[in-house]
Amino acid sequence: MTEREERFIVIPARGGSKRLPRKNVLPLAGKPLICWTIDAALATGLAARIMVTSDDEEILAIARRYTNNGLIVHKRPADLASDHASTTDALLDALNAEHQAGHDPKTLILLQPTSPLRTSEDILAAVRKYEESGSADTVVTVCEVDHPTAWIGTIGANGQLQGLDLSGERSQGYQKEYRLNGAVYVACVKTLRQQGNLFTDNLRACVMPRERSLDIDEKVDFSICDRLLQRN
Repeated sequence: MTEREERFIVIPARGGSKRLPRKNVLPLAGKPLICWTIDAALATGLAARIMVTSDDEEILAIARRYTNNGLIVHKRPADLASDHASTTDALLDALNAEHQAGHDPKTLILLQPTSPLRTSEDILAAVRKYEESGSADTVVTVCEVDHPTAWIGTIGANGQLQGLDLSGERSQGYQKEYRLNGAVYVACVKTLRQQGNLFTDNLRACVMPRERSLDIDEKVDFSICDRLLQRN
């Protein structure tokens, strides 16, 4: 097996999106949202097979523009694009398509198209973290949280704000905390198949800056991201 066949980059893109309809094909700073992730994957120069998997013909047509660059385009079954289908389901379907094509990758790299500010170097850093660890633990990209979780609470039925730390501690006094940013996941294919889960019991973190950790979910996210990219 060649090094290129060892690694498998998957970019899953559904056609449907409730909060921001058709977001994967919306023009962001001059090109469809999904193109930012495809371009970043290609720019890594990694020895890897790269696949876009989607149920949507418009998304697949955009992806086919990159087939001369070695991109693989896979149409997934419609039932794997519903609100009830998981990302893991789509990944296993993509892996099965690879197996049927005669390839048996060992490492899966998941890139969600809703993280267009993620760079090729962010992807490479996560892959290095995974390969240098010598373990099968999944590597996830994270960023530092804006505020301590001690300042997060719930609102009760009577409108009371509950569960906050009201000690008056300044934010600098709390230990640094991190959240998943959804930009890059690197996992062992064998573990994914055996457990049916992208996440292992132990995760390894690859830290990204907050300014590249924007995840597009709603129109406001899209607008902010568009302005940031237009500025560069």
